[in-house]
Amino acid sequence: MSEKKDVTLCHANVLTESRYNFNRIEKNCLYKIIEQVRRDYVEGTAKANGGFQNMHVTMQPNVLEEIADRAHRKQAEAALISLRKRDIEIRGEEDLWFNSGFINWCEYDPKAKVYRVEVSYRIMPYLVELAKCYTAYSLTIAITLKSVYSQRFYELCCQYRNRIENDGLAGFHKTQQQLREMFCLEDKYPDCYDFNKRVIKKAQDELKATYDKGQCDLYFDVYIKGRGTEMCYDFKIYTREQSDRQKEVFEDVRKKWLYIQNRMTAIYKRDPKFVQGVMKTLDFKPNLIDPVLAKLQK
Repeated sequence: MSEKKDVTLCHANVLTESRYNFNRIEKNCLYKIIEQVRRDYVEGTAKANGGFQNMHVTMQPNVLEEIADRAHRKQAEAALISLRKRDIEIRGEEDLWFNSGFINWCEYDPKAKVYRVEVSYRIMPYLVELAKCYTAYSLTIAITLKSVYSQRFYELCCQYRNRIENDGLAGFHKTQQQLREMFCLEDKYPDCYDFNKRVIKKAQDELKATYDKGQCDLYFDVYIKGRGTEMCYDFKIYTREQSDRQKEVFEDVRKKWLYIQNRMTAIYKRDPKFVQGVMKTLDFKPNLIDPVLAKLQK
């Protein structure tokens, strides 16, 4: 890992799961802007006075080398321009719907030799008023990941890493449709196999590889269920603090799930939709696996 002091970034969970389509360099621009906003606002003197205002962020030219690298500073500059044109869409409880740009403008000041961007006041609450529902993640790790999908899944895993489910493991569940909407991929990789390979497997492999090298603090396993529009994913998060026993617990639950599926398929041969409905319920409510198994065995 980098010898630089690691920086922990935070933003609201709804921003983690919001809908946007940034490439990796644009995402890195976003990380560096969030870092500066939180440094100036949370740790500094830039406080809201009668409501949030547009916030001006100043970045030194060497920051662009962190966003891309020394040989591709122009790409980082172009990414700032692209970021101004990108939308972030948030949907929340009580039919909340919010669409906004992240920055209003960007410029390079040749006299001061700095870059400046203006962050929209509408996005500020999701960066500084976090309360309890926020995602904390390592800037060092996030900005060095090579795929934007790895970055998105890293944030999702950080959001859910302390959400222990009934099987004793941290995890979360998403349908393919939910992931497509979050990543703006409704019209890309229409084949499910292609989507799984290019989006999920790509992120899974990179996070596991960096974890094995000691460069990342977590990785995930994924179990795919269903087909086509019914496809859903059971994500399990592994961190360095977890024991091998936790993985054994999940494998035990997985075996029980497969046993239930096989037994019900044999019993209800003429009603596959009923079996599919039961198994889908167990996907999202694993605490019901043991009671269902007990009834089947009885």
